[in-house]
Amino acid sequence: MAVNLFFIPHQDDEALTFGAAIRNHLDVGDECRVIIYTDGSTSNVRRQLNGEIKSALYRKTLNPAEEGYKPLQEQDMTAYRNDEFLRSCKALGVPDKHIHFSRHLVKDGTTTVESCEKVLQEFLERYPEARVKVFTDLGGNHRDHANMGTAGRNLLRSGAIRDLRLYVEPYNLRNAKKAGIPIHKEKSATHAEKVVDALKEYTKWNPALQQFAIGYHSVKKCFDAAMARPISYYHKP
Repeated sequence: MAVNLFFIPHQDDEALTFGAAIRNHLDVGDECRVIIYTDGSTSNVRRQLNGEIKSALYRKTLNPAEEGYKPLQEQDMTAYRNDEFLRSCKALGVPDKHIHFSRHLVKDGTTTVESCEKVLQEFLERYPEARVKVFTDLGGNHRDHANMGTAGRNLLRSGAIRDLRLYVEPYNLRNAKKAGIPIHKEKSATHAEKVVDALKEYTKWNPALQQFAIGYHSVKKCFDAAMARPISYYHKP
């Protein structure tokens, strides 16, 4: 049984980009360790939920008092985004004991290549033979994604990583292809519905249960596309 380490920059990336890959590995009996390395606190969805700007999801200005919740602080965003993340992982079939929050976790948007290398080293010390899955550094994508890709390449060159795959966000696919390298597809042959179930956890709106569809507010089109075609894309170094 192979151990696979999936490094997740933001709560929702495990489903949007890695979901099919995680389920595919679980389907063949592999162990998947899912590791989050930013806190998710700075998303501008907080301003939408607090009624400071129009909700991109509901196309109106929300009123927290009318919706039955108090305005959210940054620590609330972390807590509620982590709840979406944990529910998503459970829907995918990842055991609780295989879900990790890095001890080097940082505020989202503040990662560096060096901070990402610390996260990688933290888990490579525990699982030195593990296969490593990170986001690509191609295509000009989000710094929290790209920095981990660069960090992965650095540790591959140093010999600390033996098996590395770099995953491409579906929205970044066209830009990544400009590098001229083969892009591979990965999907679950038997449990694609579990990937869709994981994605759906980010669409749930029930303030009474402290569920605010944060992921869906953020990138609704990406979720809709992923639920229609639950595929992961990756390239090799």
